[in-house]
Amino acid sequence: MITQLMGMICALTVVSTTCFAQKLGDESYGIGSFYADFFYNRPTSTGEILQKNQYTAAHMTLPFGTMVEVTNLANKRFVIVRVNDRGPFKPSRIIDLTENPAKWLRIKGIGLTKVKLKVVGFDGDIMLEPFDSLSLTASPKFEPKFYQKTKLKYKRYYRLKKNWRKRKYPQFKFRRLKVSSYLRKISKQRQRQYLESIQRKK
Repeated sequence: MITQLMGMICALTVVSTTCFAQKLGDESYGIGSFYADFFYNRPTSTGEILQKNQYTAAHMTLPFGTMVEVTNLANKRFVIVRVNDRGPFKPSRIIDLTENPAKWLRIKGIGLTKVKLKVVGFDGDIMLEPFDSLSLTASPKFEPKFYQKTKLKYKRYYRLKKNWRKRKYPQFKFRRLKVSSYLRKISKQRQRQYLESIQRKK
């Protein structure tokens, strides 16, 4: 009995260490999948209700609230999701995505694909909203100190809370929850360069 208890304690220690040993920039590779329809509108491991339109995911060991950049290695498309559930429970898979990020990565019709995961943050109180195109969302009524120029390194943009403005991820466009004042300003020159690059690719 004592031996069994000691074994359980050791196992819990290992799991706990694995869950919280992650750091910013950590990467891993494996098979990505998405939730079956059965799981939607049901509680996740954090108690949140799983929704198709949320950018969330299940991971076996990452702490809840971890922000993960998921890249589809087949087409190089990527998206950022928040870990709020445990799974997938098949050894070869490392992440389960909700419907919206799965569609963006173009794995919804395939089912499974090889992905790269990269830890990009740990704030569990961030709302992500994806944008497919650039737009000047700045308004003269907002204070200039809340604006930042964006280096157009990526084609995908996100709105985030203000406390992420110092993160070195130029694909982010941020705002405080329920307060639209904190918007990232995209310079006209950068926007023109981006649009010209899109036209050349077409």
